[in-house]
Amino acid sequence: MEIQALKIFNSIMLILFLILVLGIITVLTACGDLVKESDTDACNSAIDARNYDKALSVCTSRKDKASAYMGLAGYDIINLLKSSGSSSKKYDDDKNGLKKDDVSGLSILNILRLSVNEIDNDTKRATAIADSKNYLDDATLLLHPHLNDNSTDDPLDTDEILLDTFALAFAMQLNQLIIYDNATTSTTKFPDDNQDCPEAEATEASELRAMDGHLWTAERDGIQCNRMKSAITASDNQTKVLLELATWETGERLPSEIYAIVCEPILSLTSYLSKLTESIDKLTTLSGDNTKAITDAKTSTDNLTKTVGCVP
Repeated sequence: MEIQALKIFNSIMLILFLILVLGIITVLTACGDLVKESDTDACNSAIDARNYDKALSVCTSRKDKASAYMGLAGYDIINLLKSSGSSSKKYDDDKNGLKKDDVSGLSILNILRLSVNEIDNDTKRATAIADSKNYLDDATLLLHPHLNDNSTDDPLDTDEILLDTFALAFAMQLNQLIIYDNATTSTTKFPDDNQDCPEAEATEASELRAMDGHLWTAERDGIQCNRMKSAITASDNQTKVLLELATWETGERLPSEIYAIVCEPILSLTSYLSKLTESIDKLTTLSGDNTKAITDAKTSTDNLTKTVGCVP
């Protein structure tokens, strides 16, 4: 189960990188700078100067406001160019129970200039990542409701759909880091017979660091196991829950007494994937294979919910 869940997460991250690479090429070669269009000189000047707070107050078009939110999140052409030389090197796998190192999040942090190299203080970096995700969500909130607008004067154009796609993909990745990348580990996904979650030991402290973009399997297991432990402890009928877990099999829904506490973070990811699939379906500039890849990613996430008992 643990290996299957890890493969599913890695598949999702691989899909996001395919979108990122193809999307950036499309944007830079076909659509131009994502943040250069404006309705007024004041808006244009604010965006060109990367004064995105001012842009939000003076820009009037939906596209420009969304571009300003993306800029505030750290996504603009300047940061893209700066991130081109950033490293996303993995640490060695299988170190003292940490298992696999997934650096998909690190690549996104590099693009948004939110990595350890840019913000070395863990607390400040975590705050900056959360702020970036919120700005990406703001861009999506502005754009995505119009994705399926059937009116003739208000549908999203191609640039706006691209903005929506990037905002969703990046926010989903940051959301995973916020949920799981906190240096809390466990050698098992479920509490042991003593209802404990034994911690894994990193060889070097620098390799197990909160919100650094290195998302170890043991970190994901740590969140899952500790949520399970807290849910069992909070249950009014622990004996019933433990008996149900003793006979639980992969694909089944977790006992109702612990379901909400354990499954909330995983189910939040499906919302991003669902919207991301909708957005990609509207992009005629990406091939059908890539559209199918996003649909497959949605299916993979559905499989993940079944693997850990978080069936909707």
